[in-house]
Amino acid sequence: MQTEDRVSSNAAAYDARPWLAQYPADVPGSLNYPDISIWQLLEQTLDGYGDHGAFVFQNNGMTFRQLRDQAAAMAGALQRAGVKKGDAVLVLLPNIPHFPVTYFGTLRLGARLAAVSPTSVEREIENLIEDSGARVVVTIDLLYDKVASVWERAGVETVVVGTVTDFMPAWKRLAAGWTGKTPKPKMPVEYGPRVQPMLSFMRGGKKEEVATVVKSSDVAVLQYTGGTTGLPKAAMLTHGGLIANATQMKGLFPRLKDGQETILAVLPFFHVYGVTLVMNAGLLLAANTVLIARPVTMDIFEAVRRHRPTIFPGVPTLYVAVTNDRRHKDYDLSSIDVCCCGGAPLPLEVKREFERITGGHLYEGYGLSEASPLTHSQPHKGESPAGSMGLPVPDTDARIVGDDDQPVPPGEEGELVVRGPQVMQGYWRREQETAEALKGGWLHTGDIARMDEDGWFYIVDRKKDLIITGGENIYPREVEEVLYEHPKVQEAAVVGVPHPFGGEIAKAFIVLKPGEEATKKDITQFAAERLSKAKVPRAVEFRSELPKSAGLKILRRVLAEEERERQASQPRRSRERSGPDPDA
Repeated sequence: MQTEDRVSSNAAAYDARPWLAQYPADVPGSLNYPDISIWQLLEQTLDGYGDHGAFVFQNNGMTFRQLRDQAAAMAGALQRAGVKKGDAVLVLLPNIPHFPVTYFGTLRLGARLAAVSPTSVEREIENLIEDSGARVVVTIDLLYDKVASVWERAGVETVVVGTVTDFMPAWKRLAAGWTGKTPKPKMPVEYGPRVQPMLSFMRGGKKEEVATVVKSSDVAVLQYTGGTTGLPKAAMLTHGGLIANATQMKGLFPRLKDGQETILAVLPFFHVYGVTLVMNAGLLLAANTVLIARPVTMDIFEAVRRHRPTIFPGVPTLYVAVTNDRRHKDYDLSSIDVCCCGGAPLPLEVKREFERITGGHLYEGYGLSEASPLTHSQPHKGESPAGSMGLPVPDTDARIVGDDDQPVPPGEEGELVVRGPQVMQGYWRREQETAEALKGGWLHTGDIARMDEDGWFYIVDRKKDLIITGGENIYPREVEEVLYEHPKVQEAAVVGVPHPFGGEIAKAFIVLKPGEEATKKDITQFAAERLSKAKVPRAVEFRSELPKSAGLKILRRVLAEEERERQASQPRRSRERSGPDPDA
């Protein structure tokens, strides 16, 4: 077959959308997407659900009508502070009511929300302020020390500082002060014309008329996504794209009922995963959302006991923590029904154990910041093939392409590319990187994957995480899956580390379950019974914890960098004596 015919045949295999045949009968292949802004979506939710709970935090509730009123006041206050359509507002907040109030208020004004992790350091925050051009920063007193030394230097005009008790009833705010239970900030906030308390700042906006026209094609969120070098870059996510992705998520689970669901918000709102699957999906479902400021298991267990959530989106490390905390036996977790897992590969053993202790359903999916983020999910009915991340969500096309950017046949590995209504507009102020990422109208994910003949997709690994040992490709995820099967392993990460004789070896970093003990030999023998010789980790290091991002992803990159630095500090002779033999 000639090259052109072969390429055309390969493309046709994907264009036929074989995955649609695997959809449950009650999930349509195409959906209707409202041509509105996120603020208009909030207004629509008030019709019939205005007095329904929107958010609850520390047992204090806020209805959708109250949320709209508070967000409108925030929009007016931001306008008074000089923010206009297209400007950026930087948010440094945990999952507390201040976040949705600022999110919806910013978007009402047509401004762009740029969120930063509460674990960020001053230099990172300053970089994002300068890159986004943010004129206003919104934070709380407990995090003010992170911006105190940088906001003026970075060109910020106004800093809005809240307190954890701001949206509680007045008597609770007073009681918190009397009892001394409210956490104390690391440094006092020096209020003035440019550093204002959040509630007084918002009071100034209550009578401000906001007439900004916001379209679905306008950018709503600057979602910063990490890079291995240089500054993070911001994916420009539009109102329409974010609404489309929340609509896709809702369409995948038709058993979810408007006004009857409760979402457990452990996913951080500073990432679009939390924005879409919690805040925006919460609007579409008129769901009550339980805000969890700290992703610790006891807070999760107590929230389930009090509020009986039905939806619990998360990442693998969250589900690992829940299943490995023996205190779960003291709680009834049976209200949990739909759990969407993304952010990292989900070990099969974790899925099985979580579903056993909750009786719920844990669906693995796939996404990335540039796609708002969801592009694939396992269906809500039937069995998904082992190891599959599922099917493209409605109205989303996907292909696997080779190094020449041409489609490869089903079953072959290559880079996953996607397109759909949820894909970003581009990267903020990065034309060259935008052109590369959206080459040919497809979002290039940088992930190695394959599609089988029936349309199921399987992530193999990140391109940049590939380990090459003796000419053989080793994908960390495959090795990690095996390590998670070990009964004593709680967390595992596998990275490629330089070998003194050239090339790389696979090194496993292991966190054991509480009270368990194991040796390197225990781990390698277990792996050797399940993997080919080249894939068995040649080095094993036990740790009490693994480095994680603010979004709770295990950071292989940090482990690899630590290992390179350690080896660089050793004399070459020492490395040669201590290094394992790659051919042993």
